[in-house]
Amino acid sequence: MYLYCFIVFFAFSIFAGSVYGETLEAIRQQFEIYQRYSGEMEVLLTDNVKEIDNVLKRTETKRLTVRKELDEVQSVTKPKKGLPFPLFFEGYAAPFIHYVTVERAFAKRSLQQDKSDDTMQSIQYVYYLADELSESGSLELRTVAALIRLQILETVQSLLSNPFCRHEHHELLYKIFDDRVNRGTTDKIIWTRYREEGKRFFEEVARNGFDKTVAPSLLKELQDRHAFDEYEKATVERFSHDQSVFLRVMEAIIESCTLPFYQRQPALRQLNKELRERQGTTTEPVFAIVLLRDVTESMRLFAQEQSGNEMAYLALSVSLHGRNRRKTINYLTGNEYEIRLITDGVMCTYKENVKPFYVPYRKITSLPFVQ
Repeated sequence: MYLYCFIVFFAFSIFAGSVYGETLEAIRQQFEIYQRYSGEMEVLLTDNVKEIDNVLKRTETKRLTVRKELDEVQSVTKPKKGLPFPLFFEGYAAPFIHYVTVERAFAKRSLQQDKSDDTMQSIQYVYYLADELSESGSLELRTVAALIRLQILETVQSLLSNPFCRHEHHELLYKIFDDRVNRGTTDKIIWTRYREEGKRFFEEVARNGFDKTVAPSLLKELQDRHAFDEYEKATVERFSHDQSVFLRVMEAIIESCTLPFYQRQPALRQLNKELRERQGTTTEPVFAIVLLRDVTESMRLFAQEQSGNEMAYLALSVSLHGRNRRKTINYLTGNEYEIRLITDGVMCTYKENVKPFYVPYRKITSLPFVQ
């Protein structure tokens, strides 16, 4: 999962620069240095307690500074500043992942030291950050938010399974998932913005040229594919062709957002097939293909995120309230969620190869009744 996020970001980081929100930039700067020292971050994914504690000590000030930034933005009631043109330089998102890695390691160590309240705080701050990233208006940062929420589910599960987890923690977690599940999906908004970003990309290249617009990695890819010289000398008509392909496909993608992901898949497969068939032809829309190649996987990732949130929500709902408040069809597969009552808790899943989300009963005197 940690590696996948950087693969996804490549396609969405094609611009050389951008304007971004003040809060997110302040947070990002706290962990920017660790882009160069990712090996230290990897220590946090091991079981080496001594080295983990060393890294946590070195990053404590930065972690607490990020929390302060998140506290401030949570207290603001006025509309948050969006990101007017949010396709970032390569590596922009890495510090957010590094912060979450530190927060998760701190949460794990806190549980090992029987400090469940500290673990609960870490979880809350990670969700605060994910919310900020989701609301930024950027597809890249929306993708980071999805990855973060999928990763923190493991920490949530560890807290719930810990004997020092209290009923109040169940209530707080239920509220977190209730808020997110009942907000609904923002897919159509995200992809509409992405269409506008892509449209502006073509306009910027046509107006300012490659060097001032395109990220170095994309230039290298074009050179490797022997397309750089052709595009450097490309006519306005060629750029218009690429743009028209991109906009036509994006229109179909946006229209598909009225459907759950499992119902979009046939149309997405057909679009991907058409793009593959254009590769290697004399009129191959190189930029359109680069902009569109990870759309399906990003949609799948968002559906996986929603599925994880709904699993946790449903299991906590039954554990706390003794019933499933609603019949829920999984957004990813089209299957109904399976809820199982066992002797000491509730398990929820949506397909065989997905690990069930488990919520032990806490301070409940009798087994809940599921209607």
